[in-house]
Amino acid sequence: MELFLNLLWLTISSSVLLFAPRRSMRVTLSLLCVAAVLFPIVSVSDDLNLDRVSLEQALAVIVAVMVLVIALIAVARLDGLRIVAPAIALVVSSDPRSPPRG
Repeated sequence: MELFLNLLWLTISSSVLLFAPRRSMRVTLSLLCVAAVLFPIVSVSDDLNLDRVSLEQALAVIVAVMVLVIALIAVARLDGLRIVAPAIALVVSSDPRSPPRG
């Protein structure tokens, strides 16, 4: 069971690092921090002798962290808003030719 949970953590963290876009070092660092926080939650080797209520709470925390990981991946994949400056046409209101000679 412990080996399975450690392999599950390794699969989750490696897939997050593989499939997340590499925009900046900040994104990679935040994903590594999430993976480090996820490890003690998934690896419950010392919590195998829990009662039913504690196990349900641990599973609820695991589900919440999974939702958080999915949300972070979705946010990392969003493109920034690109604001395009509107094109302004400058219209000359006068005729550029000289006035007629009189």
